[in-house]
Amino acid sequence: MIFGADYYPEQWTSKDWEEDIRIMKDMGLTRVRLAEFSWALVEPKEGKFDFSFWKKMLDLFHKHKMDVILGTPTATFPPWLAKKYPDVLQVRDGVLRNIGTRRQACFSSPNYRKAVTKVVTKMAQALGNHPAVIGWQIDNEIGHEGSDIDHSETSLKAFRLWLKTKYKTIRNLNDTWGNIFWGVIFNDWNEIPLPGPHVSAGFNPSMIQDFYRFHSDTIVDFVKLQSDIVRKFSPNRKLTTNLYPSPFLPVIDMSELFTHLDYVSWDNYPTWGDQEEPFPHPFISAMHQYNRGLKDLPFTVMEQISGFQGHDTLGYLPAPGQVQLWMKQAIIQGAEQIIFFRYRTARFGQEQLCYGILDHDKSLTDRYLELQKGISEILPEAKDFASEHFPAEVAVLHDIENARNFKHQPISAGLKHSPVPFAQVGYDIEMATWFAGLNILNVNTHFLPISKTDFSKYKVLVLPLYAIVDDPIVKKLEQFVREGGVLVLGYRAGWKDKNSWMLDSQVPGPFSEMAGVKVRKFEAVGNRNVKFRFRVLPGTCSKICEILEPTTAKVWARYSDNKKFYKGKPVITCNRFGKGSVVYVGASLSPISFMLLYRRTLKMAGIPFTFYGPTVERSFRKGKSKDYEIFINHSGKKALAGFKLLKPYEVRILSKTKK
Repeated sequence: MIFGADYYPEQWTSKDWEEDIRIMKDMGLTRVRLAEFSWALVEPKEGKFDFSFWKKMLDLFHKHKMDVILGTPTATFPPWLAKKYPDVLQVRDGVLRNIGTRRQACFSSPNYRKAVTKVVTKMAQALGNHPAVIGWQIDNEIGHEGSDIDHSETSLKAFRLWLKTKYKTIRNLNDTWGNIFWGVIFNDWNEIPLPGPHVSAGFNPSMIQDFYRFHSDTIVDFVKLQSDIVRKFSPNRKLTTNLYPSPFLPVIDMSELFTHLDYVSWDNYPTWGDQEEPFPHPFISAMHQYNRGLKDLPFTVMEQISGFQGHDTLGYLPAPGQVQLWMKQAIIQGAEQIIFFRYRTARFGQEQLCYGILDHDKSLTDRYLELQKGISEILPEAKDFASEHFPAEVAVLHDIENARNFKHQPISAGLKHSPVPFAQVGYDIEMATWFAGLNILNVNTHFLPISKTDFSKYKVLVLPLYAIVDDPIVKKLEQFVREGGVLVLGYRAGWKDKNSWMLDSQVPGPFSEMAGVKVRKFEAVGNRNVKFRFRVLPGTCSKICEILEPTTAKVWARYSDNKKFYKGKPVITCNRFGKGSVVYVGASLSPISFMLLYRRTLKMAGIPFTFYGPTVERSFRKGKSKDYEIFINHSGKKALAGFKLLKPYEVRILSKTKK
């Protein structure tokens, strides 16, 4: 178990460095991340490289027995690069991402890729074999702030080439996209535009899906380019890159991206900007499990909140004990390395409001003392279980094709949510909500990419928002159910093929037989609540309301809303199929209603669960020498967990004899 900090010695003076290292070590930190924004420092002019500053810093950290993760400095670049090669700049929704911001690179630009190849090669050659360097972070928060989509002319040329490589002939492209619709039939590759901002009616969904795939392939290849260079010149060091919250929203296939890296990292900010309160704890656990599940291995939090954060505005101030709790929650959910952002708050620049462990001065803060105490408290147990597998019999499955689909075609206003213009996170919120019902029942749950999951490891699989189907995966799910598994299938399942064409069958399409239900009518109700009943227990749903027609399935719940003509019609069914069962959920349920659904489902699958109230989270971990039952009170008030009284923001770890 490792603890460290994101450190920016280039932002301070030489008289600070030794003292900073001492303060970090006294806190219990043994590792730092360095250099991820240092391109202008190491290549101030084209072809003129100088790594003396970082060599000096590596020597200093090695002297004090601290390890270093180096960041490749490609998330921002020097002004000279854009001045000489304007095509390196990205355009998003008609706005040029100019010098002075960050993540402004056009990943399709040959000039950018050449410059990246040079700086990463020189950096790896100069620093990669230093004994202080134990690993690398490729780029920084790749795809964040809308940089996963580029509408530049350079991107357009690359998109056309990608399409030509994929489809071979323009006729094949026209047929696959269905361009006979509205008569958008291309005769030449150069006639194809970018599906960018538009006045009214949008672009073909099949075209948009390919546009997202193109960007994903381009960025995955960009990460591979850098990782190949670093592995060559800095061998035997582990590589990662850091994802950002919410990590589901990019068009990038992150599970594919991490096939080129050794472990997953992400940046954990439960509160940001002017939020009035933190994200609910089940949503934070969902994000941890998403990242853990990308490689199904222990992960790193490369930026763990240590103060409170924002660029232009600030809001919620974490209560005493809360930043320590968030650190411990990350470890409990599968992190084996915690790197705090940041050691000391910057006095200048765009992140003056991103408070770190220390404020703008060097006096020890309450946060420093709290985290120091938290590290010493959890370290003995964390050393035993942090690097071990996170056990679970239940998994929620996500799919990149459907994430992209619901990004540009959310169907219901309830699945459309844009907290900032560049992010449509309705899919994220809905997936986290399906996860939350299991988390609140304190059932260890994985969150996994459907294309890379071994279904046989689980008793229950939960599959929301699987509108675009992949036939081999459907067959694997059918086998899973036949052999005794329980599949919880969400609304609009089996609606489209991989080309974004609607299937010529009723929803749930290829799942119809195993689900024992068909759907010919549905309503998009936005965020309005619709009432239904589990037998005598009331529930509410929203977003989509399907009117289910059971063929062989039994009804579990019916609509009960007097305002709806489909009152009395089924909304949830369960069908026996082979040795297993398929539960079909025809609407988006409220959190309490999800609890009712999962209670019955888990009982059917023989998986124990316990509800301790809305603020208590319980997890189980298996260590090398002991097993652990862990309770977290996410409330600022005392809470009961059975007969255990938990103090505000307490994390209580109970060890058990290993079974």
